[in-house]
Amino acid sequence: MLLLMTHPKKPTGRRWTIALLLAGLLLVTGGALFLPYWMPTTIVYAPNFGKKADSLREVSSEQLEAWGINQQIQVPVGPPSARLSVWVMEPSRQPVRGTVLVLHGIRDSKASIRGIGQLLADGGYRSLLIDLRGHGSSSGDWLTYGVVDSRDLTQVLDAIDRQNLLTEPVGVFGCSYGAATAIQLAARDPRIRSVVAVAPFATLHVAVHSYARLLGLGFILPKEMIGRAVEDAGQIGHFQPSEASPLQAIQQTEARILLIHGTADWKIPPSSSQQLHSAAPHHSRLILVENAGHDSAMVAVQTKSKAEILAWFDNPSED
Repeated sequence: MLLLMTHPKKPTGRRWTIALLLAGLLLVTGGALFLPYWMPTTIVYAPNFGKKADSLREVSSEQLEAWGINQQIQVPVGPPSARLSVWVMEPSRQPVRGTVLVLHGIRDSKASIRGIGQLLADGGYRSLLIDLRGHGSSSGDWLTYGVVDSRDLTQVLDAIDRQNLLTEPVGVFGCSYGAATAIQLAARDPRIRSVVAVAPFATLHVAVHSYARLLGLGFILPKEMIGRAVEDAGQIGHFQPSEASPLQAIQQTEARILLIHGTADWKIPPSSSQQLHSAAPHHSRLILVENAGHDSAMVAVQTKSKAEILAWFDNPSED
């Protein structure tokens, strides 16, 4: 009697295709179920979440001196209670021509914007480089996209004024998250006369939708679900997402706003700055940097737009 030995057939191309489709379906389904719970926390989770102010290390005096930082200040702010770390760069010539706050982008720190601080100091301005709430050496648990940050910065201005370091006129330079915060600060505090905002978002809702598309989530989650994630994020971070709106703020301030945006910015499209300029054409100006992305726009600013930046802060009362 002959026994016929059989071997399992190798999966055909069709079977592999079906298997991959099923795996993809499971991934998409699982992601669609999980992302609504993950997204809100991700939106507002600060880099220093859960860290106490005393545990956040400041830079050594030797390093500060090497970087041209003249003074390091800690400013208590709130509510909610937090401590902000501020570096002071004095101008290279006297008298001081004014004071400019310098604000970094999301999940970054003031160390990354030393070049802008030096540019302004060389131009005669006292530069205040600030770690925003929850970033760098500043405490804080949640990101609020300028809502609480702008209140914090008003308290920073008060503290600096008490130390006789607030020389008017006062301006703000910010990039990305810091740019959006700068515009909101101008609406909150009339001491701000001029703002340079590099790649700001127009509203938090639009910014989150842009990032969702960038990450491919726009193909998985409907717009309504992303919008709900933003609202849930606001509840976690104890702020109202609709208030995270430079678009609204730019119409509530008389400060002059210089908007700079890269035409190849995929993170925050240049349409955001175009929309901001259209909302306040009489006290804003828009510069589009050809072929610059979200990050490379800052490089262009420091290499090609020095004159425009200094001129903007030099003439805070110009129309």
